[in-house]
Amino acid sequence: MILVVAGLIWWLGRDAGDDGDAPTVADDTGEGREDTGSDEQPVVDDNQDDQSADDQSADDQGADTGTTATSSTSTSTTTTTMTTVQATTTTITTVPPENLDQFGPPTLSNRSTVSTVGLDTVHFGMTVTQAQEAAGTVLVPAGPTGACYHVVPFDAPEGIVFLVHEGTVERVDINSGPITTRSGVGVGSPESMVTDLFGDSIEREVRVDGTVDLVFVPRDPGDQNYRVVFNISEGTVRAFKSGRLPMVMLDTGCEAP
Repeated sequence: MILVVAGLIWWLGRDAGDDGDAPTVADDTGEGREDTGSDEQPVVDDNQDDQSADDQSADDQGADTGTTATSSTSTSTTTTTMTTVQATTTTITTVPPENLDQFGPPTLSNRSTVSTVGLDTVHFGMTVTQAQEAAGTVLVPAGPTGACYHVVPFDAPEGIVFLVHEGTVERVDINSGPITTRSGVGVGSPESMVTDLFGDSIEREVRVDGTVDLVFVPRDPGDQNYRVVFNISEGTVRAFKSGRLPMVMLDTGCEAP
C-alpha cells in the first residue's frame, strides 16, 4: 500500500515538471491558453489608427475653427462711427409777408399788356423792391433764391412769372391767363396773327420738341437788346415771353447762355 501511494506521488510530480515552463493564462473566452512569452507587440487594428487620426484631425480642425471664429468675431464687432452733418439749405419763400399792402394797391390787372420793355409799369432792369412797388404787390419766389430765380406777383392775374437775375428783373413769361401784348397777342392766339402783325420783324426758330419760336426783333436801335418770343404749337400761341438778352432767349432763363 505504501509503495502504491509513493509511486502515484512520483508520477504526478513528473507531469507538473514537464509543464512548468508554460503557465496558463485566461484568454477572452475564459479558457486557458499558453503564454508563449513572445516579444512581439500586439497588432493594432488599422481602423483604430484611422479613427485616432480622424479624432486628432478633428481636434486640430476644431482648434483652427476656433481661431477663425475668434478672428471673425473680432472683425464683425468693429464699431462704425456715423457722423451726422447739418445740411446747408436754402430758405424758399412760399408764403408772402403778412403785410400785403406795404407796396400799395395792385396795378396789374386783366388789362395789363406786355411790351419789349416790361409788363405795364414793371420794367426790365428794376430791382425786386422797385418791381414790387411798381406792381403794387409782393413778388413771391417760385423756388430757391440766388443769383437767378423766378418770382410770381401775389395779387395779379394768373400766368405771370418774372425772372430775377443778379438782383434785377430781366424778363416776364406769360404761360396762361388774360395778359396779352400791346397789339393783342396772347395765349391761344393763332400763329397767323403774330406773322401778320410783325411781318419781317419775326425770326422763325424750330425747337427740338417740334414747336416753333417766333422771335420779334425790334427795329428801334434803342430796343436792340430786347426780344419778344412767341412759342407756337399746333398753329397757336402756347406761351410767350419778353425780356432782355441773353436771358430772354434761354429756356428757363437761369441756365448758362
